[in-house]
Amino acid sequence: MTYPPQGDNADNASSSGYTDYSAQSGYGGQSGAGQGSYGTGGYGQEAYGQQGYGQGSYGQGGYGSQTPAYSGAGGFAAAPGARPGPPSNVGWAVASILFFWPLSFIAMTRALEVYPLWAAGRHAEAEAASATAKRLGMISLAIVAVLIILYLIFIFAMVGLASSGY
Repeated sequence: MTYPPQGDNADNASSSGYTDYSAQSGYGGQSGAGQGSYGTGGYGQEAYGQQGYGQGSYGQGGYGSQTPAYSGAGGFAAAPGARPGPPSNVGWAVASILFFWPLSFIAMTRALEVYPLWAAGRHAEAEAASATAKRLGMISLAIVAVLIILYLIFIFAMVGLASSGY
C-alpha cells in the first residue's frame, strides 16, 4: 500500500490502497454512480411527464406541429400587433458615399443604428436615425447637383470668354 488509509476511507480501503466505492449508496439513496433506471431522472427524481419522441407534453404538439407564419416573399411575419420598424435608409447612406463622401460617415453610422435601436425598444431614436440617414443622403445628392450645375456654368463661361477673344 502506497498511502495508508486515513479518515472515513480507512474501513473501505482494499489492499491495493484505493477506496472501494461500490458498497456506498449513491446520492438520494440510489445504488451505483447516481444513475437511475430507464424512465426515471437522475438522482432518484421522477421523469416529470416526459414522453417519447413524436408525442407532445404540456399541450404542445409533436415534432413539426408548430409552423411559423410565413408571409411569402417578405419572409416570416412579425408578431401580431407588433409594428414594423422604420427603414434603415442604407441606400441613401450609400448614395452619400458616392456623391459627397464627407457626409457618408454620419449617414452610414445613423443608418446602421436603426435596427439595434428599434430592437432595444428605443423607437423614437430609431425613427430619428432613419430620418437622419435619409436626410444626409438627400443633402449629398443636392450638393453634387449644385456642384455639377456650377461646373457647367463655369464651362459655358470659359467657352464664351474663349470665343470672344479674351
